Amino acid sequence: MFLKRLVPVRGEDGAALAAVLGAFAIGLLLTTLIMSSVVQGLGWSTFSRASIQSHAAADAGIVAARTGLYSAGNCNSQPTAGVYASTGSPAYSAKVERNDGAGWVVGCPTVKTSQVRITSIGTAEAPAVAGVSAGDTSTVEAVYQYLHPGVNPSGSAVYIHGDFQVDANSTFDISEAGSNGLLVKDGNFTCDKNNSVINGSILVLGDLVFGGKCNVTGSAVVTGSAKLNTGRIDGDLTAGSVDPNPPGTQVGGTYTQSSVVPPSPDWVNLTYKPGDWLTSDGLPFEVQTVTSPGTCKLSSGNMGGTSPGYPLILNALGCVGGISLNQNTNIKLTSDLVIFANKFDFPSTNSLAFSSSSSAGHRLWFITPDNGPVGDKAPTCDYSYQGDFSIKNTLTISPPIAALLYTPCAFDGKNGFTWQGQIIAGGDSYAENNPSFTYVPIGAAGVDFNEATVTPIITKPQPGALITMRDRSVG
Repeated sequence: MFLKRLVPVRGEDGAALAAVLGAFAIGLLLTTLIMSSVVQGLGWSTFSRASIQSHAAADAGIVAARTGLYSAGNCNSQPTAGVYASTGSPAYSAKVERNDGAGWVVGCPTVKTSQVRITSIGTAEAPAVAGVSAGDTSTVEAVYQYLHPGVNPSGSAVYIHGDFQVDANSTFDISEAGSNGLLVKDGNFTCDKNNSVINGSILVLGDLVFGGKCNVTGSAVVTGSAKLNTGRIDGDLTAGSVDPNPPGTQVGGTYTQSSVVPPSPDWVNLTYKPGDWLTSDGLPFEVQTVTSPGTCKLSSGNMGGTSPGYPLILNALGCVGGISLNQNTNIKLTSDLVIFANKFDFPSTNSLAFSSSSSAGHRLWFITPDNGPVGDKAPTCDYSYQGDFSIKNTLTISPPIAALLYTPCAFDGKNGFTWQGQIIAGGDSYAENNPSFTYVPIGAAGVDFNEATVTPIITKPQPGALITMRDRSVG
C-alpha cells in the first residue's frame, strides 16, 4: 500500500504547477512593491534635499540683488539690466522691479521709486530623481522700501495737538491727504461762522462743534461728541454721540456711534540737527547763522543759498524774540529754505509774501524746535524763550512755493492767509477770517511724521525696511 502511494496520481500535476506559479507571482508582486517603495522613497528624499537647495539659492538671489542696490549704478550694470544672475553655485536669477507710484514696472529704481520688489528663482544643485521635480526650483519674492537722500514727504495736511478753531469763510483743501487730512490729536475742533469748507476727511480725538454753515466734504471720525448745528458732513460720521440724533440729512453717509479711539500718529520731536538736512545727492544744506537785530530781520528781496538753487538753513535760534519783519515784506526764494527760530511772531506786519524768484518750485520750512524729553510723544513749548507762529495780517505763500510749519507751540493765523503745504502745531491753534489752505506733501529731515519716529540719515539711494517676503509659485 505504501509503494502504491509513492506513484503520482493522475490529475495532481496541474495543481502543483499552479501552486508554484502562484507563489512566484506573489513574490514578484512583493518585489515590485518593495522596489516601487524604495524608488518612491528615494524620490521624496531627494525632493526634500532639492527643495532646501533651491530655496537657499533663491534666498541668495534676494541677498545679492538687495546688496547690489546699495551701490550706485550696480543694478543697471548687470549683463541684463535689473537681473542678478549667478554664474555658479548657488544658481539663481533675481529680477528687480520698481514702484514709482503707478504700479510695478520691471527695471532698476529711479529718483521717483518708493518701493522695490525682488523676485528670485533658485535652482537646486542636485535635482530630485524618480520623476519628482517640484522642488528643483523655488521662487522667493521680497518687497522693500526704497529710500532717497534728502527730505521725504510724511505727515497729515494739518496736525494740531490741542484745540483747533477755524471760522469766517475758511477753506481747507486736504482731499489728497487721506483719512487723517486734518488731525486734531488731543483737543476739540470748532468750525464756526460763515460757510467754512473742509474739502477732505478729518479725525478729531475730542469733540466736534459746528457753528454757522461748516461743511466737511469727506468723512469724520470723532471720539467725543459731534454737535452739527447747521453744519454738514457729506461722507460717513463716526462719533461717541451726535446732536441732533439722528443726524438725518446733515450726514450724507452712515452715522456710527462709537467712542473707540482709532490709530493716529503721535507727536514726534523735531530738533535742530543741520546735519540731517541733505540734498537728493546726499550733500549737506548750506548753513547761515544770524544773531544780531539787523540780520534777524527779514527784508524784501531774493533769499536762498549762496550758490544759486542750493538749499539754505537759516539758523535764527540766537535771535532774541525770534525773526522780525518790515511792515510789508515780499521775499522771493532762489532755493529751498529752512528757517529755525524760537518764535515767528509778526503782530504788526501788514503783509508777508513768499514767492519764487523764477518758475522753479521751492520748499520752505518754518521750524521751532521741540527740545522736550526724547520720545515723550507730546509737544513741549517753553514760553520762557519760545513762542507761537502768529501772523495778524495777510500771509501769502504762492505756488510754486510750498511751506511746512512745525512748532511745539501754537499756530495763530488771522485776517487771511494763503498757504500751500503742511501745518504741524503743538498748542491750541486758530485759522480765522478767510484763510485758504491747500495740502502739499513736504515732510522734514530726520523724522517720519506718519510713524512718529526719528529716521536714519542716508547719503545715497538704497533699500529700506523689508515690507513683505513670501514664497511664490513659479510664473
